[in-house]
Amino acid sequence: MRIFFWNLKNNSNAEWVVKTIQENDVDVALFAEYHGTDFKTVLTDLKGDYTRHDGKGGCDKITLLCRRSVETKVKVESTRYTLYTCIVNDVSYNIVGLHLQSNPRSDSNDRKNEIRKIVYDICVQEKKDKNRKTVVIGDFNCNPFSEEIIQKDAFNAVLFRRLIEKNEYVTYQGTRIRKFYNPILLFLSEEENIYGSFYYPSSNSAPLYWNSFDQVLVRKELANRIESMNYIKEISGRKLIKDIAIDGRISDHLPLLVSIGKGKME
Repeated sequence: MRIFFWNLKNNSNAEWVVKTIQENDVDVALFAEYHGTDFKTVLTDLKGDYTRHDGKGGCDKITLLCRRSVETKVKVESTRYTLYTCIVNDVSYNIVGLHLQSNPRSDSNDRKNEIRKIVYDICVQEKKDKNRKTVVIGDFNCNPFSEEIIQKDAFNAVLFRRLIEKNEYVTYQGTRIRKFYNPILLFLSEEENIYGSFYYPSSNSAPLYWNSFDQVLVRKELANRIESMNYIKEISGRKLIKDIAIDGRISDHLPLLVSIGKGKME
């Protein structure tokens, strides 16, 4: 499965959405801040090969496109996330698309409160369907080492695959909690110029730096199936980075593309 996420900054990006999906052979694509993009045009230009799933209006932060061959159902909608089940190449996945609160209007506690609701809904769905092939993807508005990602009573995500392979659970205050795996450290690379997805220009007296706000988390069942994860820096010859920072005329976020192999799953 090739899954794609992009925060579009509410810009008109139909052309770039279409080209990115086509160039990267995407199966499932999720978008945040998408209201400036005409998705009717997107679907037309994709020549009917993709469909859109917006649910019943419970979430206006995330929209999803997928190939017509992908059977998709909206299972849970909340203000900042949607949980879907998607059958891709005969494999059923739980896919959560999210756009968490940003600073300075919110803080880590606000995000953690939202994350606890997300994790609860995921656990209910996993138990109901007896399926833990779960993917959480989106704009987390925090970095991989932020407490929202690693804290045990938040996403409880580990950044090294051996940790989740050794023990899928952690016991916290008497409760046994299943972990997520965050593969980002495996794929960030100075050599490949993959630094992050969002670039904050800070004050003149401080250095400029990248953030990895756009991330993907998976359960143990998929930890060994992540074949690649990269931030796309160019679409059809159009560079998404201008000078050092991201070209805000398209978006202030780089798109995230993740490839998950089918393989032999548990």
